[in-house]
Amino acid sequence: MRNTLKTGLAALASLTLMPMAAPAHEVRSPFPGTVTATTNYPSGGYHGAVDIGPGSCNYWGAETGVVGSVSWTVSIKTTGVVCNGNGYENANEARHLWQSGWTFRQKHWIKTADSRNRTCDRCQIGNAGGTGQATGPHAHLMQDKLGTHDIGWYDGYTVYGEAVDRSETIGFLD
Repeated sequence: MRNTLKTGLAALASLTLMPMAAPAHEVRSPFPGTVTATTNYPSGGYHGAVDIGPGSCNYWGAETGVVGSVSWTVSIKTTGVVCNGNGYENANEARHLWQSGWTFRQKHWIKTADSRNRTCDRCQIGNAGGTGQATGPHAHLMQDKLGTHDIGWYDGYTVYGEAVDRSETIGFLD
């Protein structure tokens, strides 16, 4: 009995010495809306991201989707209110580069005074819009590395047509 207890305690103690995996970052909806696209567009073409439509353009308060304090780099390509696209490469974007080399991007919002580089937890970056190659106002949430899209971060967490609010988990980034 004594050896069994000693072996059990040694095994338990060794667990505390094992390195812990880095916690995943939760991604939530940047505003209340509906999931309008995921891996594929409704038309069937490949998309590789989550799109969430707010139902109206210039909806106040598009937040960054990542929960936890991360550093955001903001790229402003359009300064006006654009709701239905204004051409390829004209999308406003907030992005975070992870140590792993993956980049999480959030696109298509409208520039406001909150549209600036900073480190924050779910900060406002603008209003819901449709800048760039958009067919209507929405948030485009994606993770990519060297042209490869990671669709695993949202797989099993959200689906096309789902109604979401700011507290809704869209996925997890490792």
